[in-house]
Amino acid sequence: MTEETGEGFYSFSSHESRELSEEDAEKLAKQTDANEFKRNKLEIEARKNWDKFYHRNKDNFFKDRHWSAEDLKIICPDIDFDDELKYLEAGCGVGNMLFPLVAELPKLKLFAFDFSDNAVKLLEERAKMLGLTVATSVVDLSIPSISSPFDEQVDLATLIFVLSAIHPEKHKIAAENMRNLVRIGGTVVVRDYGVNDHAMIRFGKDARLGERFYVRQDGTRAYYFDLEELAKLFEGVGFKCVLKEYLHRITINHKKGLKVPRIFVQARFIRET
Repeated sequence: MTEETGEGFYSFSSHESRELSEEDAEKLAKQTDANEFKRNKLEIEARKNWDKFYHRNKDNFFKDRHWSAEDLKIICPDIDFDDELKYLEAGCGVGNMLFPLVAELPKLKLFAFDFSDNAVKLLEERAKMLGLTVATSVVDLSIPSISSPFDEQVDLATLIFVLSAIHPEKHKIAAENMRNLVRIGGTVVVRDYGVNDHAMIRFGKDARLGERFYVRQDGTRAYYFDLEELAKLFEGVGFKCVLKEYLHRITINHKKGLKVPRIFVQARFIRET
């Protein structure tokens, strides 16, 4: 099966998530909670677990998001992408959004950060190999009132499967930090896991850390968003929501002959204050 953030084949978008089958509802009901010690340990070791992930997988796990330029033009039809825009890939990983984006939009001025040192190093190595200039930093969005690692605010930022890796109690902190990184009138585009996604249903015993919050076998975590919840999160810290939708996708496992329903949330926010 493709990796968990493999976005699969496009099906349709809507304002509703998918309804669970009786079988999926039963699986969800059988999930059990991790104990408090495990939950606390995972929060303490969140950075270490992502560092281990990138040390183990290098830049081979996630695929480059070649849809990035085309989709951003659809999501942000008012933005002139021929301008010299300042673009930030927040929670960049190894740059799977940034590199295909700049290949299509070469005038972008590039910024990137992640809270995994290993991820940032891998991005820097690839940028050097390609002859690209990228301002990079190691940043933890879940720390309150972080100082901007860059000298200027950006016009456009993306959070692609980033917020889901952060403890839900710290989502507001992350949104507030994004507000300080983007200029007034600037845009933040979010794509992340949605409630009732197939990956949420398949978690087993002791993997649930909270409501719609889970731990994978490698210690990394995933939160599954309700669309209205995501919109209210950013609206509460000075953004206006101009687009919000569930993306309904299909991931195909050719070896097992399975078609798996994936649900993602996607939204665009413009900083107002």
